[in-house]
Amino acid sequence: MTLRRLLLQPLCFLLLAAPALGQSADEMHQKQAHAAIAQRLATEEAACYQKFAVNDCLRRARQKARIAQAHEQQQSSALKQAERLERSAQHQQELQEKQASVRAQALPQEADAPPHRTRKQGSSQSAPHAHGGSAEKAVAGRAAQQRARAEQAAKARQRLLDKQREAAERQLARSRRQTQQGAQGHPSVAPLPDPS
Repeated sequence: MTLRRLLLQPLCFLLLAAPALGQSADEMHQKQAHAAIAQRLATEEAACYQKFAVNDCLRRARQKARIAQAHEQQQSSALKQAERLERSAQHQQELQEKQASVRAQALPQEADAPPHRTRKQGSSQSAPHAHGGSAEKAVAGRAAQQRARAEQAAKARQRLLDKQREAAERQLARSRRQTQQGAQGHPSVAPLPDPS
C-alpha cells in the first residue's frame, strides 16, 4: 500500500461522514463524488506501481481523475445556477403576490372613504384606479415570465446534465476500448501533448 493511499482513506472517510455536520444534500453529494474519485485514483495509482511503465500509467490515471472532477464541477455549477434561477423566480412571485394583496386591501379602504373631493379632484383620483387593473396585469405578466424563465432554466439544466452524462459515457467507453486493446496486445495511441 502506498503512502498516498494510506493518507486518502481517512480523508475519504471524513468526506463521507460530513453529512452528520449539517451540510446540504448537494454538498454531501459533491463531497461523496470527490471522495469516490480520489479513492478510484488511489486504487489506480496503486495498480500502476505494479506495472513496468509506471509514469505513463500514473499520467493516464490522473488525467482520468481530472476529467471526472471537471465533469462533477460542471454538474454542480449547472445545478447551483438552476437553483438560483428557481429561487429568484419564487422570490419574484412572492413579491408580486404580496403587492397584489396590499393593493386588494387598499382598494376597499379607498372605497369606504367619504367623497368630500370636488369634481375636478375626483376625476384626477379615478385615474390610478383605472391603472390599477393594468398594473395587476403587468404584475401577472411578469410572474408568468419568471415562471417561463424558471422552466427554461430547468430544461436547460436537464439538457446540460444529459450532454455531460453522454460525454462521460463516451469517455468511459473510449478508455475501456483502449484498455481492452492494450490487453490484447494492440499498441495504444499516445495522448496529445499538453498545450502549455
